[in-house]
Amino acid sequence: MYLEKLSLLYFKNYSSLDIRFSPDINLLTGLNGSGKTNLLDAIFCLCLTKSFLNTPETQLMTLQAPYFSIHGNFMGERGEHIIQYNYDGRKKSFLVDKQSYTRLSEHIGKFPAIVLTPYDTDMIRDGSEDRRKFFDTLFSQADAVYLHQLMRYQHFLKQRNGLLKAVSEGARLDYVLLETYDATLLELNTAISYTRSKLLQQLLPDVFSFYSLLSPEEEQPSILYLTEVLSADFAQAFEQNLKKDILLQRTGMGIHKDDFSFLLNDKPIKQYGSQGQQKTFMIALKLAQYTFLKKILQRRPILMMDDIFDKLDDVRIEKLIEWVKRDLDGQIFITDARPERSTAIVGHSSKDFRIFNIHHGSLLP
Repeated sequence: MYLEKLSLLYFKNYSSLDIRFSPDINLLTGLNGSGKTNLLDAIFCLCLTKSFLNTPETQLMTLQAPYFSIHGNFMGERGEHIIQYNYDGRKKSFLVDKQSYTRLSEHIGKFPAIVLTPYDTDMIRDGSEDRRKFFDTLFSQADAVYLHQLMRYQHFLKQRNGLLKAVSEGARLDYVLLETYDATLLELNTAISYTRSKLLQQLLPDVFSFYSLLSPEEEQPSILYLTEVLSADFAQAFEQNLKKDILLQRTGMGIHKDDFSFLLNDKPIKQYGSQGQQKTFMIALKLAQYTFLKKILQRRPILMMDDIFDKLDDVRIEKLIEWVKRDLDGQIFITDARPERSTAIVGHSSKDFRIFNIHHGSLLP
């Protein structure tokens, strides 16, 4: 699967754009701020229904524009698929082959995409919520049942927290309703945590492989899944935590409190890893995403690398591009502010590649 054509109207700094891509390597060059990342974000929006920069839809529109429109023609093994994403300031319209979804979540996993950015290492230093979000997004693309369970969990968690807040404000506790929420949440906790553990174990071998490819050192990366849910006494502890939950007006135990610990040689990379090691770890994790989704979904994700060469040394750049030229068999988008470097990197590849020069939201000849 690859994106053949992209059309934009009033999307960020693009008032209008029509562009056709190579099914293999696409280089987007231009000065910082020209719109290279915005182009990748438009592609991501078509694939996962939202911005990878977490930009609200109202801010995706060109300043003072009445709407934005993203239109993509994707080519797959069974022919062409057309995705249209429109927003008029109030209502969102998302169509695939002129058909809408009953639930937008049904789109997740059908057009998988992965983005590498210079800020990926923030996930190592930030809180557990960012790491959970990363793995939830990945696992939701790979497993539609997981996504459905996660959405149900979030719904019932919100309902339970609303009940707890009402009790803390003086309402009488409805034990029948509480038992209904608790029974459902306990069941979903077990299912979701089991799937997280299982899929992480499937992902890890590719993390090891890519880290070894990129690093000249003999280092062992690892990821630990940290959860209370899989312990034998979790259900009992969950029930015994009710008084504290009422006091805090929220549910204090469950998969929404899980974390993932990133390790290098059995030590937390956050404390003991150098900047180079942290960058290598995150690139390995993102590339492992690619092979993980490809194997499970039996389709090639779109891979996007946004200005990552400036943050890597020459050795890692060379190894990364060697992998792209030798082993990557899907579509890739690479942004770079230095066109001479990008051209030199892929110029000797046997794959088809195209170079696009972006200037303030326009495509230069």
